Amino acid sequence: MFKPKTDTSLPKQAAARGKAVVPTIISAGMVVEGNLRTTGDVQVEGRVIGEIYAAQLVVAESGEVSGNITAETARICGQITGAVTGGTITLTATARVIGDVLHDVLAIEAGGLLEGLSRRRAAPPALTAPAQTSATIEGKAEKLPEPA
Repeated sequence: MFKPKTDTSLPKQAAARGKAVVPTIISAGMVVEGNLRTTGDVQVEGRVIGEIYAAQLVVAESGEVSGNITAETARICGQITGAVTGGTITLTATARVIGDVLHDVLAIEAGGLLEGLSRRRAAPPALTAPAQTSATIEGKAEKLPEPA
């Protein structure tokens, strides 16, 4: 007798994150020249010449990016020439990254290639050893010099 209402809005989880339901896909054989900027997800199976800013990024095995990447989560299976900045960066066995990686968490599978520097975005707190005030040399206690 009564039909349930059809909800045509975005799923609650996606709406809460402010993201589109479907990722932006650069398909194989497609070349994009220019910068991509989105609060959603991007999947690159073709080639991008320019910078990419996304919440989540997947570069497929066939994907190539010539430019810097900024994404909170990035899974790289293809080739990147440029810097990669993000929270969690994963380089799979087929990944080839020529450039620096600035990350919170970095995972490189066996076979993955990174030619560049790897640095954490937020440096961990400095470790400090307890200061030594004396040492015993041949049975004598001596005061150690102050560290420089």
